[in-house]
Amino acid sequence: MATHSVSAALGLVEDLAAAGPLGLSELARRLDMSKATALRLLRTLQEGGWATQAPAPSLAWSLTPHFAWLGRGVSVDTTLREMALESMNRLQLQTKETVHLVAQEAGHLVLIERLDSPHELRAFFPLGTVIPYHAAATGLAFLSALPDEEIDNILEGSLAPRTPQTLTDRHAVLDRVRQVRKEGFSLNSSGLFEGISSVGAPLVGSEGIPLGALSVSGPSSRMTRERCLEFAPLVVDAAKEIGRRVQRL
Repeated sequence: MATHSVSAALGLVEDLAAAGPLGLSELARRLDMSKATALRLLRTLQEGGWATQAPAPSLAWSLTPHFAWLGRGVSVDTTLREMALESMNRLQLQTKETVHLVAQEAGHLVLIERLDSPHELRAFFPLGTVIPYHAAATGLAFLSALPDEEIDNILEGSLAPRTPQTLTDRHAVLDRVRQVRKEGFSLNSSGLFEGISSVGAPLVGSEGIPLGALSVSGPSSRMTRERCLEFAPLVVDAAKEIGRRVQRL
């Protein structure tokens, strides 16, 4: 039974990849299964972040960009780090603050590279740290590059507070994401850790698929709002440069 379920799920994925968004009835017909079985498989993929359903009236199902990551192979993180290091080095020299690179892995944002500030007092997050979408500049920047329906899926669960300043209201997060789209960068002050401010920008690959996000972070005593706004164009330029470099692969 388990083997049959895996086979059915793979068939469903193949149909969605080949034909694009499809309704539940059409998918069930193509795969010669009941709509209840097809819906169960789709819900399982949706819970894992692999499939998404469009809002009414369409209600069509499609695959998420997670599958694009699989297509790029198991060395995505290594490749992204290699493509980003030159720009990150320049950004760190320009700002003298810590530069963070995050990528999406299994439905989460994970810190995959960090270049530390030369200052003794600096932001420090260990590599491998899971970054909440709603609580960090990189998370908000990444969300800004996603379609609205995918953002809705990500924000369905509880938005846990990390500090008293964390955005925990879904509508407030959506408002901030719209602002990031308009301005091209995200600002975050004490949303992830008290006393740490950041400015971030999304990393976008081919076909507009978000790959991750880049940020400059430091103590709020140095990273004032004015300083963050001064750094914002540098972060945006570095993120775009990395995205162009990845697209050429």
